[in-house]
Amino acid sequence: MALSQIGFRLDEKEKREFEKNAKAIGLTPAAALKMFIAKFNRDKGFSYPVNAKETPQLPEAVENAMLIAKAEEQSLLADTGEQVTNFQALRQRWG
Repeated sequence: MALSQIGFRLDEKEKREFEKNAKAIGLTPAAALKMFIAKFNRDKGFSYPVNAKETPQLPEAVENAMLIAKAEEQSLLADTGEQVTNFQALRQRWG
């Protein structure tokens, strides 16, 4: 695998804080950045809203499932939920 390098400028205070926080969880800054890039690439972007003013739009099926679950939780509907024992299969079904 060919390696490549990325360089960018960062405020000195931000850099020190980043290094301190990475070290606090047992990582080097390079390892923390590699983890960020791997997750960013896997998710094809951020896994959270970038603009705090925006609410991410969930798929309609997920919105409906959330409403049904809340109604079941409050005994407004009979509980029809399935017990989940295989989260990988559930991720594949909803992914």
